[in-house]
Amino acid sequence: MAKCTVCDSRKGKRKCKNTGTFICSLCCGETREQEKCEGCSFISPVSHGRNYRSVPYFSTEEMAHSTELERVANNIETLLCMVWAADAANVNDLAVTRIVEELIDQYHFKDEKQPLTELVIAPRNQLLFQAVTKELQLVPAEMLVKVLATVYRAIQRRSIGGASYLEFVSHFTQIYPEG
Repeated sequence: MAKCTVCDSRKGKRKCKNTGTFICSLCCGETREQEKCEGCSFISPVSHGRNYRSVPYFSTEEMAHSTELERVANNIETLLCMVWAADAANVNDLAVTRIVEELIDQYHFKDEKQPLTELVIAPRNQLLFQAVTKELQLVPAEMLVKVLATVYRAIQRRSIGGASYLEFVSHFTQIYPEG
């Protein structure tokens, strides 16, 4: 394997989109820029630079003692399972993590982008999807953000790859992918 074209001392294992050559992971990390490296799998979109774990959240004890908080969390998890059920081949824990991040972007970071608009939901789930989404609009923003952050943390805790979180939570939502 060729040496890194930047430092010329380590093995160049990553194909750099900017230089068109192979570079080492250290040089990739040190020279990476959002504009130059757009589309590279080693750079995250700007919103991924946010620390979602620092968003205020409810403790598991607070969630367990409040039927209102559990109802909101169940609605969010129902939405996530519906997305999974509609396209299980392409939706996994990572995809639903991104959906929750988009919702946090909208409600906590006040981004203008409307999340979930690009998702295709199976026609049989459209009415349920609309009902759940409408119900979430009635939740005070501060509470919704904290529940979203709690769900985000649950996904991080339960996910061991693939759809392990979704498989776990589907036992409670009763929404499963076909097949």
